[in-house]
Amino acid sequence: MQFCPHCSTPLAIRLIEQRELPACPQCEWIYWNSPVPAAGCLIEQGGNLLLIRRQSPPHAGEWSLPVGFLQFGETAEQAASREVEEETGLRVDATALLGTYSDIINTQRSHLVLIFRGRIIGGALQAGDDAEEVGWFSENDLPPIAFASAQSAVATWRAQRHGPPTAYYFCPRCRSKLETRQIIGRNQQTCPTCDWIYWVNPIPIAETIVTNNDGQVLLIKRKFPPRVGDWALPGGFLDWGESAETAAIREVREETGLEVKLSRLLCTLGLPSLLNPEQCLVKSIFLGESIGGNLQAGDDALDANFFAWENLPENLATESTAEALRRWRAQCNLSGN
Repeated sequence: MQFCPHCSTPLAIRLIEQRELPACPQCEWIYWNSPVPAAGCLIEQGGNLLLIRRQSPPHAGEWSLPVGFLQFGETAEQAASREVEEETGLRVDATALLGTYSDIINTQRSHLVLIFRGRIIGGALQAGDDAEEVGWFSENDLPPIAFASAQSAVATWRAQRHGPPTAYYFCPRCRSKLETRQIIGRNQQTCPTCDWIYWVNPIPIAETIVTNNDGQVLLIKRKFPPRVGDWALPGGFLDWGESAETAAIREVREETGLEVKLSRLLCTLGLPSLLNPEQCLVKSIFLGESIGGNLQAGDDALDANFFAWENLPENLATESTAEALRRWRAQCNLSGN
């Protein structure tokens, strides 16, 4: 910039707040040369990343994340969602902030880029006015990425996908980036801003081994991930304020239509979550008998049926299911039943 946009006087370099800045000697206007804010989204679907091929300079013809400048009065989240729709045809929610990054365009211009995680809520995939092409790319087949900001955001995404099993990165209260601290002899991810601590505690589940008068055991065929179509004990997560016993009875009713009476706790088992590697589970497995109801698969089961021990399905959903049944069978043999 060479001339004052207010009075057209040639600018002169002045030392202002320890910085050499162009300033107007006539009207005192100062060109602060602050970074220009931009926002965009990193959108993942099935492990693939959405990229656009840029139509305009800089980096025309190269691939990048959908990103653009904020308009007057617009929030970063609004700008990120708008830019995605304009460039890809998809409507998205800008959910969590992945990170803030800088791009140095030249000696006179830089950008501050806010990249959000994007969740698709509608639209149809098609290249917009600002893009030559749009497409999905697997992590192992990404093209060269334009802009340092997009490269850094993709690196952050990769690090999160392949991070440690307890990889939480941002505070759910204030969105600050978490840091690792030593607390009570354990490394815990903690928020340096509001002191929230991510305690890596197991999530409780209640399951029940339900038997009928013939000594057969009740199993349900799973309808939802993980292990769709495999057989498991009726059970599920505890609701807020619910005891494990109450949850066990409720889950049997919801998944099989039967009312049960619990006799005792067989065992507890700890295991990693099959859906979320950053979580682990602890199962309380009860013994119970059917006291009423009509056997029918519930909304979250494909089928429900009783099986004799010698005719158990081979495709049991988890090793914990098999282990619980082995312990139940061993105790039945010891008691002579």
